[in-house]
Amino acid sequence: MTTARMGLTVTEGAARSLRLHDESAPTRCGSCAQPVGAWATDRLTGLLGRWGWDDQAPALYRRAQRRWEQVALLMIDLDRFKKINDDYGHPAGDVVLSDVADVLAAHTRSADLVCRYGGDEFLVLLPRTTPGEAAVVAERVLRGIRALRTEITTNDGYGLTLSGQTASIGVSAHVPGPDDTLIDLVREADAALQRAKRGGRACVRVHDQGAFPERRLDASALHHLLALQELVGNDLMPQVLVALSDGPLPFEELVAAAGPSVHRTLERLQDNGFVVRRAARYELTAAAREWLTDVLPVVSAWAGRHHAHVT
Repeated sequence: MTTARMGLTVTEGAARSLRLHDESAPTRCGSCAQPVGAWATDRLTGLLGRWGWDDQAPALYRRAQRRWEQVALLMIDLDRFKKINDDYGHPAGDVVLSDVADVLAAHTRSADLVCRYGGDEFLVLLPRTTPGEAAVVAERVLRGIRALRTEITTNDGYGLTLSGQTASIGVSAHVPGPDDTLIDLVREADAALQRAKRGGRACVRVHDQGAFPERRLDASALHHLLALQELVGNDLMPQVLVALSDGPLPFEELVAAAGPSVHRTLERLQDNGFVVRRAARYELTAAAREWLTDVLPVVSAWAGRHHAHVT
């Protein structure tokens, strides 16, 4: 016998600055100082929990911000999920959530962050992903959830198979500007999610970034290019960075290479997160090495592209 409930088919049956942050140290909880582990994971789904998300997602967003890369977010909310708990019991709802987590894992990459944000709401942070690409992922997730056949046991002891579950998904994506934060991306995805719900649920809606998305990228790149120009305007700055690129050096060797005024350059580099002093030696931070390797070519490419347009 087949009956329709809550949109499910139920079948009886079987269940702004150049300041950098050194991220080379292991990630630890800000409260208890313990390494990321079980406390960061949602025990029901095996995905990141809210604590794990709050610890890891901002770092991924800052990475995209340093590199001027697209980053996208999916906000997923299961439609009429409360009715599952009300009709069949919370253990049944838990099985549905676990199956949805499997769908998310199947349609995301290892570099993506997938989180059970709370209740029946999930977040997926996608680095190096455009709005169009994120929308494709969202549609696949939507189809995967709809195709689920979840075997449950009701509170009354009956075996049932639930199918036809739907979700509403909001998508946002942008190249982070110097003043942007992760919460901006979350707000944009939430606004898109609310449009999906108002539009009848069971659909994907993408946040409108406006008619000129490339101008955001160019403005961000220009800001960092100007900041970089100001930073390396110090005559000793390139010398020090090149010297330290081969490894840590004591202050005496840096003075011998660049002169006694090098201490002011070192102070500035420390203030901006490029250099750290350990014991009696100065060295580049891991984030600085990454920045110098990945960001400078991006700025150079941007400058070259716009120079070509002008000429």
